[in-house]
Amino acid sequence: MSYGGAGGVRAVEHLRLVMAEVMVATVRAQVMLSLFTDFEHFSTFTPDPRHEAEVHTMLDQVIAWGGALQSVRAPSGDVQA
Repeated sequence: MSYGGAGGVRAVEHLRLVMAEVMVATVRAQVMLSLFTDFEHFSTFTPDPRHEAEVHTMLDQVIAWGGALQSVRAPSGDVQA
């Protein structure tokens, strides 16, 4: 999730490269919030309702990665279903 004048797109793309170098799993979906349309007077968070579907997609991917990486996080033999 990012925000900025252009939705923070470039910052997220740069961070993806950095995270890949330190072997952190990332998700493809992202939610881009605009300072112009999603923040009243550039300070009060008032997101556009269209972002709801984007948030659900992103969280679905995070949950899927969490399940897929569970065996990597757990000590050997302690994988829970």
